Amino acid sequence: MKRHAAAILTFILCISLVLVGCGTQSSNGNNKETTKNSGDGSSYSYKTKKEGDIVIGFSQSVMDHPFRIANVESAKKAAKELGVELIVTDGQGDVNKEISNIESLIARNVDAIIVSSLSGKAIYPAYKQIAQAEIPLIIGASGVPDDPEIPYVSYVATDEVTMGKKAAEYIAKLMGEEGNLVILDGVTESTNSILRSEGFMPEIEKYSNIKVVAQQSGEWLRLPSMEVMTNILQANDKIDVVFAQNDEMAFGAIEAIKKAGRSDEVKIIGMDAQKEALEMIKNTDQYVMSVKNEWDMETAVKLAIDAVRGKEVPKSVELEAPLIDDSNIADFYDPESVF
Repeated sequence: MKRHAAAILTFILCISLVLVGCGTQSSNGNNKETTKNSGDGSSYSYKTKKEGDIVIGFSQSVMDHPFRIANVESAKKAAKELGVELIVTDGQGDVNKEISNIESLIARNVDAIIVSSLSGKAIYPAYKQIAQAEIPLIIGASGVPDDPEIPYVSYVATDEVTMGKKAAEYIAKLMGEEGNLVILDGVTESTNSILRSEGFMPEIEKYSNIKVVAQQSGEWLRLPSMEVMTNILQANDKIDVVFAQNDEMAFGAIEAIKKAGRSDEVKIIGMDAQKEALEMIKNTDQYVMSVKNEWDMETAVKLAIDAVRGKEVPKSVELEAPLIDDSNIADFYDPESVF
């Protein structure tokens, strides 16, 4: 009888402890859940909370480029409208600085982290640290990890392979499937540049009469691209089209072409569709087309909030990448746009 009573008492105590634990969890609104959107190695458990203030960290790779500045400004606007706090860090183009920034955001116990990196695989250790800290990671306007074991909750960006393929198809038609082509790549190790090349090169190589007379990195920036293009112009008497993997490099190439007195000869194709490029497409014959790369980070901020609130989040969100030329420029050009 005594043993029976002791067993009952033990059972009651266990139930009480469970109830106390549940009561503690519901009082602060926190819990932990596993991502429901992936069955691969990139899934992980992260903390959520059903109510209360949300603080989101945003690790931006660099802030000396209009596209990256627009990322941050749009994220700030979305955070303000959605009633969450946003902490922005600048990696200054240095992956070690990026990782240090992310470690700082983890130490500040933010509720979610958005990362926009140009550092390729070098940033992967930081992704692992975020997962180990049980913080939801949203990758935005960056390359998706090519290793299925690299953890993240959601990836949101334009499909840059598709962007490259579309550009090649357009250029082939523009050139009548023959002529001399110059390619200005982004930073060599950048995932974005690698993906754009993966889409572009196999497509353009289908046309045996299109000759790539030069292919060099313009480092995503105007001045390096102008210097590179100056040398390419000196080495090549005939160039029909320059394809730049972003508009900033295209602007640098245009300066070099202008100084060489060859503006009437060379057509320009760019990527990102920033406002200055669209103005050139609208007002000149030289800048022919740019592929839009979505810069607005509102979707990334919304995904981060949904993850924190414990809602189901898609593993990937692909944003549109329309081709913009003089046939549809009126649909896309906005003089008030921040980018």
